[in-house]
Amino acid sequence: MSPLLANIALCGMEEEIGIVYKKTYKPNGGYAIDPKCKIGRVLYADDFVIVTETKEKAESMYGKLTPYLQKRGITLSKEKTRVTHIENGFDFLGFSLRQYKTEQGNKLLIKPSRDSIKKAKAKIKDTFVVMRGRPVKELIRVLNPIIRGYGQYWKHVVSKKTFGYMDNYVFFKITKHLKRLHPKKSWKWITKRYFKKPNHGGIDKWTLTCPLTNIQLLKMSWIKIERHIMVAYKNSPDDPSLREYWEKRDRKVFNSENTLDRMKLARKQGYRCALCKQTLQNGEKVTVRNLEVSAGKFAKLVHVPCIK
Repeated sequence: MSPLLANIALCGMEEEIGIVYKKTYKPNGGYAIDPKCKIGRVLYADDFVIVTETKEKAESMYGKLTPYLQKRGITLSKEKTRVTHIENGFDFLGFSLRQYKTEQGNKLLIKPSRDSIKKAKAKIKDTFVVMRGRPVKELIRVLNPIIRGYGQYWKHVVSKKTFGYMDNYVFFKITKHLKRLHPKKSWKWITKRYFKKPNHGGIDKWTLTCPLTNIQLLKMSWIKIERHIMVAYKNSPDDPSLREYWEKRDRKVFNSENTLDRMKLARKQGYRCALCKQTLQNGEKVTVRNLEVSAGKFAKLVHVPCIK
């Protein structure tokens, strides 16, 4: 309830600090901030950022916000509240926002923040401590939701390097776990038993795989980077007239290049081709096709030679 109550309590902040919207003339209509007001605001529950053109205008926000918040029994946190330039950057909701100077000019990049990455590493580290000595299938079962959760949260920003860094960190922890699990076995024996290529396709042979169940540990680098699409101004999912808008926005268009989606399909199909029923990992190229089945048309993983 806390985020909902915070949004209700802070409703009207934009009007208080002077943000004005005007109707746009784009094909889909909608509203945008009036360039004349030169103020922007991002609100998430009780955390918010106000963007202004000058330092003086940013400092003047204190005077406008203090009485507004006092009416609601809220005060600004002195530790968290500050005025900064975008070139110095700032953290917000686990992300680092900063403007960088490039040959093409200034460019704003949003990346996972250091604190967010540090928390993710700490959670993974604690998981390995708790699962010390446990079978690989149990380790994978616990780790996959953690890796998937952080990956899905970070995938809307510049996260490719972060995904690679986290995969390397997890791999380092895996090697220590396996060596503790089999202290008398050679590394060659361990790699042959526990590492395979991804079941959904690919050439990476260092995917942790349970030798008994064939389930595999998810890698963040399998998660596709997808830019977040903003919701049009004041478009509420509770508005019946906007049903078509929300259906179009929420429709999950299957992307054959998304390795995470391919992995889900492979698991549903028992890691076998939908046409020839042979294993997907037989060396033949795999692709995605819409096939007619009894319940309708669905995306399926098939071997390319089977299509021909």
